[in-house]
Amino acid sequence: MITTIMKWAAIAALVIGIFWRMSFDHLGYLDFVITLGAVLVVAQASGLRKYGWAVVFVAIACIFNPILPIDFSFKATVGLQIMSAAIFASSLQFLHTEPKMTIASITEANPKTESL
Repeated sequence: MITTIMKWAAIAALVIGIFWRMSFDHLGYLDFVITLGAVLVVAQASGLRKYGWAVVFVAIACIFNPILPIDFSFKATVGLQIMSAAIFASSLQFLHTEPKMTIASITEANPKTESL
């Protein structure tokens, strides 16, 4: 659930970064949200054993890293933001964590184990 929320937050930060020209200080906050979302998706993709997705999101985390930022031209930055937003949006569709089953109770109607 938190990963899905962070994916949507990263998409929103990317779209805001495309359409709203900000000073460098405010851009760092958006880069932090994007990087945090990418790191959470890396953890999710690794847990699902989808390592191709993990590599893509490691690259996104490196590109939008707020600690050691990489400077790109305006056109390149907008292109990277559009591609990253599309990748985050597609990860919403293709990376799903299966819900965990509840622990079976001894009062369950159809127990799957037999008593000793």
